[in-house]
Amino acid sequence: MKRLVTTEVARWFARRLLWVAGAATIALMVLGPVGAFTGSRAPSPAEIAEAQQWLDEWEAPSQADVDTCLADQEKEREAQGDPTIDFGCVWEEPSLENYLPWRQYWDTDASATLWGSVTFLALASLLAGASFVAAEFATGSIGNWLTFAPRRGRVLASKLVATVVGFAPTAVLAAGVLVGGTWTAFAANDALRNPQVPQGPGGEYFGFTVADAVGTGGRAVVLALAFAVLGAALAFLLRHTAAVLGAVLGWAVVVELIAASQFPGLKSWQLQTNIDAWVRDGTAWYEERCAFDAEVGDQVCTSITHVVSLGHGAAVLGGVVIVVVALAAVVFRRRDVS
Repeated sequence: MKRLVTTEVARWFARRLLWVAGAATIALMVLGPVGAFTGSRAPSPAEIAEAQQWLDEWEAPSQADVDTCLADQEKEREAQGDPTIDFGCVWEEPSLENYLPWRQYWDTDASATLWGSVTFLALASLLAGASFVAAEFATGSIGNWLTFAPRRGRVLASKLVATVVGFAPTAVLAAGVLVGGTWTAFAANDALRNPQVPQGPGGEYFGFTVADAVGTGGRAVVLALAFAVLGAALAFLLRHTAAVLGAVLGWAVVVELIAASQFPGLKSWQLQTNIDAWVRDGTAWYEERCAFDAEVGDQVCTSITHVVSLGHGAAVLGGVVIVVVALAAVVFRRRDVS
């Protein structure tokens, strides 16, 4: 088994396409830091001057307009039976910051940059794993390989292990570029700490920290390696990279979009929801349920929060990988490779 794995790893690194795929994956992760650098830049003198002009031209609404607005607000509250309705009648005097372009900060916006890039890393790893195995079927070399190593279970296992070993450097480098590059981008613009981040009564800090980012990067690496194995297993089933890509797109459209929109309860079992739960250390999604209320005489809607934990995400994603690998093993053992 060790010799098989060593040979398969050597074949992985001998394939030029996989080197290109690895470089492209790392380059894709650079987009996150580039976006962070662009979005965290301090306002330019021209933007500050324009904001000052808008501030100077601001005029507070007249008291008559405020009184009219408050009266209309009170009528609407009585009509709807809802004392929380707010027409925004009271305007606070704006400050210069209200007119400046929105600026990103590490502790409030870096998490979105990192989380948004992880799905692309997972997809890239899946395609790399699929390409590694599908090429063997496309060229017919898998048949020749089985003449030297006729035990198909060992061949499949060695290829899956080689997929993990082969893609691991790319996954680690990609996560390092994403996390380290994003932090560097914010630091270069002196935008690590948002002055508006709330703090607790004891001075507790609620912003996104470096430790949070490192944890996200580590989980992204694990996810990428799992999806590389998933891609390789799918290639054993479908035998062509294009077929694997088509299956992934079909799943995304039929299950992730259409089925989830028709059956909201499926959302807790969607791949994207569970990817978010794994990468974000837990996530939540919201469902709006409406029913007729006799007291109000109309439909009343309630928002329900569904929490998806990290453990739930790991169990669902791990289960998907295990099931697909098991199916691949059964099919590979029974089906002719020619």
